[in-house]
Amino acid sequence: MAKRDGVKPDEPAGDGTGGVSDTLQLFSHDIRSAMSDVIGGLRLVDPDRLDPEARLQIERVRAAAETLAGLVDGALTAAAGDRLFFHEDRYLRLEHWLPALSGRWSGRARAGGGHFALHCGADLPAGVLMSQLVLDRIIGNLISNALIHAPGAPVSLSLSGAPGQGLTLLVRDGGPGFAQDMLDRVAGGTDAGPTGPTAGAGLGLRIAAGLSRDIGGSLQLGNHAGGGAARLYLPEALLDRDGSASAADLLPDLAGLRILVAEDNLTNQTILRQLLGRMGAQAAFVADGVAALDLIGQQDFDIALIDIEMPRLSGLEVMRAVRARGDAAGRMPMVALTAYVLRDNREAIYAAGADGIIGKPISSGADFGLAILRYAGRPSGLPEPEDVLAAGLGAAGFGRRLDRKRFDALLAVAGPEGARELLQRLHEDLGAVRATLDAAVATGDIPEIRAQTHILIALSGAVGAERLHQLAEVLNIAAKRRRSGDLGALYAPCRADLGALIDLVMAEAAKAGVRFEP
Repeated sequence: MAKRDGVKPDEPAGDGTGGVSDTLQLFSHDIRSAMSDVIGGLRLVDPDRLDPEARLQIERVRAAAETLAGLVDGALTAAAGDRLFFHEDRYLRLEHWLPALSGRWSGRARAGGGHFALHCGADLPAGVLMSQLVLDRIIGNLISNALIHAPGAPVSLSLSGAPGQGLTLLVRDGGPGFAQDMLDRVAGGTDAGPTGPTAGAGLGLRIAAGLSRDIGGSLQLGNHAGGGAARLYLPEALLDRDGSASAADLLPDLAGLRILVAEDNLTNQTILRQLLGRMGAQAAFVADGVAALDLIGQQDFDIALIDIEMPRLSGLEVMRAVRARGDAAGRMPMVALTAYVLRDNREAIYAAGADGIIGKPISSGADFGLAILRYAGRPSGLPEPEDVLAAGLGAAGFGRRLDRKRFDALLAVAGPEGARELLQRLHEDLGAVRATLDAAVATGDIPEIRAQTHILIALSGAVGAERLHQLAEVLNIAAKRRRSGDLGALYAPCRADLGALIDLVMAEAAKAGVRFEP
């Protein structure tokens, strides 16, 4: 058996000092791998073959597992010192979220001898412009608190909010209600209780109150004749009324795309086979690195998804061997499909020849499919480079320069202090991308152009710079196709929109009191 290298338990990709950094790398991988197996196994359960009680409990565990995966990922990423902000999905469709939430808490309530009910009013928005993880934490803590302090009593969540009035999520219980000191603390915007191992009752409410403030909402506690009530209010700026922001939830079309998947975990293979099949891809699966190299030598593929830890040859060894071929197969896009996602791991993976990294567990099928299309150099409904060269910014399909509602919502979610930090980071990151792209386009440095456009795609998409997002995608595709003679002309409109976005960030920063060095 070949020695596994790079990001491996027997040769960890730490900071060179060993100790905590190396330990974190190893635990991060193993925790993410275990979570991937848990979530993958639950997704493969056919609920139609279960009796109602078993189906309820499976849905409860499935919803809790998805939330746990997000919490673990955020904690590990933060512990490693990596930035999480732009990797977080900040759109949540209510029609997807509410059934999962109901299943989770109905099962929890029934297990404790109680009852949970969900009530949805008319004219609800299609979605909210925020992370599912954040909303799960707020509402989950409120419902959990109600179930704990009102054992056996009914608990309900009601949603209401006509257009222009925001969205109200009201949790009510049939318990004894909130103590007056708790009501005073939350009303005054202070902590709802102590932290640490002796926190006891009130910690969940403290978390919910703090997160509510962080996202630009508000939390109110109160008592009624039948028990306690917790009311979360989300302003209109955080809502998507007509569903226009939810197009990314649709699975992209991968028809005609030939994909090699090198993955030794059978559960992951099954999930990926189903997901890629739903998107129309032609996928071939192998379970080890040697088989992957053999198949690459026998068949042509548009892209390869390669796990890092595999028998016989590691993913890094496979990538190095493919890049050393010097033929068409050696130029094939390769993406690491891995639980190794921390900074040191990424550096080793890119050094081995990867075009990108898709982390496990896969939380969004739509994002997974779009990432495959981007790395494979397929526009997926975007204008082709010819469209930009022929018509510039007048080409059909580019859309708006900026979704101002999304940009404002992003600042609202961050809160006043967070918004200042966000604007400062945006200014630094966008400026660095522009300077690096200027030099890379001038010298024809295709790897650098692809690297910087990946960053620009993520940044522009996060802030709602729709046209810049698409122009960056097209420039990335042109670089992938090595259209060296067209890169300058394709970069010109992209750079114009990038400059406009930097100007907007500077203007907003000035309003917020942020000052940049000249």
